[in-house]
Amino acid sequence: MEEESHRIINPYIKSDEEEFTTTTKNNSPGKGGGSSKCLVYILVAVVLQSTAFLVFGLVALRISNPTLRLSSAAVAGLRHDSASLNMTVVAGIRLSNPNFGDFEFHGGSASLLYGDATIGVASIYGGRVGRRDNREINVTVEVIGGGGGGELVKLRSMAELRGEVRVVKIVKRRRIAFMNCTMDLNLTSQAFQDLSCQ
Repeated sequence: MEEESHRIINPYIKSDEEEFTTTTKNNSPGKGGGSSKCLVYILVAVVLQSTAFLVFGLVALRISNPTLRLSSAAVAGLRHDSASLNMTVVAGIRLSNPNFGDFEFHGGSASLLYGDATIGVASIYGGRVGRRDNREINVTVEVIGGGGGGELVKLRSMAELRGEVRVVKIVKRRRIAFMNCTMDLNLTSQAFQDLSCQ
């Protein structure tokens, strides 16, 4: 009876059984716990970082071939007859690097063709083109031979540069820049016309 009166008088004192149930309710996982929030934050950070690496890999590490285009061509010292063609061709070749890394190329060559016959060859020295940049390369070709019949002479120019694209100083891929252009040489005006590159 005394115990009952004690309980009635002091309602703040709990029995061992009540105390055990209230402590287990407060310490149960998921209730007011900071550990589950921390886990969610860590997972979100990992997902965001993985997405950033994936986007970087798809955009920056995608390596394509640099392009070569014949931007200009001029004729000097043209001498021709019905069987031969002698001249000096001064050409400007534009090398474009669309990659996020530098393109270092080794020596290459540029050729001028009449039909299937090579009538002139020039060397292109090695160099470097910066990331997403262009470089103009001047080439001089001495032409001896070919055919000079008619007013227009159809010529084709080809060039090839081999090198490596380096991204972030870790990824290194071998690439080839290739040019195949056609043009008509007007013997009367001594100038090139209808210049087109593939």
